[in-house]
Amino acid sequence: MFRRIFDMENPLMRALSAICDLLVLNLLTAVCCLPVVTSGAAFTALCDQSLHYIRDESTGIIRPYFRSFHDNFKKGTLLGLIFLAAFAVFFVDFQLAAAVFPPLRIAVISAALIVGAIAIYAFFLQARYENTILQTLKNAASLSVAFFPKTLGMLVFTVGLWIVCLTFFQYALPVLLMFGFSLPAYIAALLLDGVFQKIEPDNENKEENQ
Repeated sequence: MFRRIFDMENPLMRALSAICDLLVLNLLTAVCCLPVVTSGAAFTALCDQSLHYIRDESTGIIRPYFRSFHDNFKKGTLLGLIFLAAFAVFFVDFQLAAAVFPPLRIAVISAALIVGAIAIYAFFLQARYENTILQTLKNAASLSVAFFPKTLGMLVFTVGLWIVCLTFFQYALPVLLMFGFSLPAYIAALLLDGVFQKIEPDNENKEENQ
């Protein structure tokens, strides 16, 4: 009986293992985001490992994460800085809109969500393919429109999770600390796996996607 309970193929043990892996991924990402400027590389590594995980291609968590972080450091960091700058502009615009003409906040929020969707695709694309930053951004924008239902699903889950956790911050802080980054990335990987299967005819990482 105990052997069955602690068998790694047991659904309960698989679930506990997945929770632990997500927790470790979240911690690694949070730590690597601390310098702020490296957040893009951290999110790229998170997306890479999330996709490997749901495909059962994972051979560990920590070493593969840092390998991906290193391999994507330059372009991932640049992508992160681009999106950080964009969201900084949106934040300022939101504050100005609130003071000048409140209804404009809807337009600012909508634009921020669109850029947020492109960012999710961009980090996954950077993790999977060799391309210029401009090409990655173009591909991300195209895919976010072409697969709009999946895009909407990712946004709803990610934004919904953070809104709920921030609304009930006192009670939900542990959830953010443990799964604030890794759980949305895991859900996004589940939704995007089929997309990448379609554009990966040979199922090879870092292939050309021109």
